[in-house]
Amino acid sequence: MNVLKRGLYTKLKNAFVVAFGSFLFVVAIQMFILPAGIFVGGLTGILQLLVWAAESMLGIDISLGGLVFVANMPILWLAWNSIGKRFAILTIISVGLQSVFFEIVPIHIFSDDMLLNAVFGGALIGLGSGFILKIGASGGGMDVISQFMSIKFDGSVGKHSFSINVVVILLAGLVGGWEIALYTILTMYIASAIVDRVHTVHQNLTLYIVTKKQDNMIQEIWSNLYRGITILEGKGAYTKEPVSTLMMVVSSYELYEALEIINSVDEAAFTNVVRSERVQGNFIKKKPK
Repeated sequence: MNVLKRGLYTKLKNAFVVAFGSFLFVVAIQMFILPAGIFVGGLTGILQLLVWAAESMLGIDISLGGLVFVANMPILWLAWNSIGKRFAILTIISVGLQSVFFEIVPIHIFSDDMLLNAVFGGALIGLGSGFILKIGASGGGMDVISQFMSIKFDGSVGKHSFSINVVVILLAGLVGGWEIALYTILTMYIASAIVDRVHTVHQNLTLYIVTKKQDNMIQEIWSNLYRGITILEGKGAYTKEPVSTLMMVVSSYELYEALEIINSVDEAAFTNVVRSERVQGNFIKKKPK
């Protein structure tokens, strides 16, 4: 597979993951959360409260999908200017697909059991958001803000998301009763726990890259990731040909971008990814762009 085809394949794969994750998120809302009267965390939970207020107090029927798209506009601007263009583009795709899926996926009741709805709704939300975050994007809303906070201040995305959701929990209790608030807490906790299982931005990883295109590899990695690289000279055990092993440390947030760069420069490069338990010295966390 040549570089052009590999790049196209990667873009299509990322688009599919974003679409699948967005679909899981919307299915969770439409088929488990809304039928049970539970609220979710983040921006979508706040928008749920606004939709409820408009319908119950003003008699106005507002589309949740349309509201999701409009409310995400300033947050997408933050993503574009503070986190990165690739991240922002994939997030824009996710938000747009969510708005479409909200219009075409019907509200359907699978079970009248509140606990089942809270558990499965939270699990699907966590899976959908986790898949999207794992490829270096987000589903918009508080995911962007949590991602920004995770990069800037360290800590997991799930924990930052959960801390932001306190206001939603309190409002859910006032609106639907404190039993609803407790189910909302359960949903949020399950979602955040699964996000942290699928996506762990706060971990550091060591990459060992064996390549014959040392100079081009270093240039592309430095131009895109601004990470320091150590060159370990060696030779192939069987071929006896000289090769360079490049060692670098990245956050798991940067991993997939790094792998894309490596593949684009040298399809034959061998890369070993090792979890770093601790990094000490001149290693700077990924700064928002």
